[in-house]
Amino acid sequence: MKSKLKPVSFEPLESQSTKPVVGLDEAGRGCLAGPVAIGFALFPSQLFQSELPEELRLVRDSKLLSSDHRESLVAPIRRHSLICGVVMASSRTIDRMGINPAIEHCMILALKRVKRQIEPGQALIDGNYRLSKLRDSFPDLEVECLVGGDNRVFSIAAASILAKVYRDRRMARFDRYIPGYDFGRHAGYGTAHHRNKIHELGLSPLHRTSYKLKF
Repeated sequence: MKSKLKPVSFEPLESQSTKPVVGLDEAGRGCLAGPVAIGFALFPSQLFQSELPEELRLVRDSKLLSSDHRESLVAPIRRHSLICGVVMASSRTIDRMGINPAIEHCMILALKRVKRQIEPGQALIDGNYRLSKLRDSFPDLEVECLVGGDNRVFSIAAASILAKVYRDRRMARFDRYIPGYDFGRHAGYGTAHHRNKIHELGLSPLHRTSYKLKF
């Protein structure tokens, strides 16, 4: 797929590390409905020793990509990574735990999944989280949170793409089961159209009641 997007210059954190580096990022934190998704991706160190393969050169913060570009990158990310995937927490889990604990819970599950196949030495995470439980769960893992990490670190950017794509796909499926809200159109974000639908139809089982929605 051709693109006019300019190349991204990522910080060389993976190539400078002597241990496997896993990147993590979330999608859906601020949504009014649906799950929050945590993407994770760990690549072989050799990938960062030379120029990236052509099919990975569009990888960047998922918010800077069209939906078609994001979809086109899923297969290359999966192909070149040692392990990658997405963990989600439902709206009910978010209501029960709170959004930050739900995100941390998903991150812990993601790292446990990674550790079943490979032992990461460092986790690079987009954002500014305390992550006390995560750090306690993995005392030997170096954990670093980076504000704007999805535009600074390749592995985090790849994780952001996976999280966004898989969450959007799930919201499109929900649109078929819970019609009327157009979840496939806005993916649960608080757009004017979505708020109008809530005003018209009331809350669905997918909505996060703990967010005290105003519409």
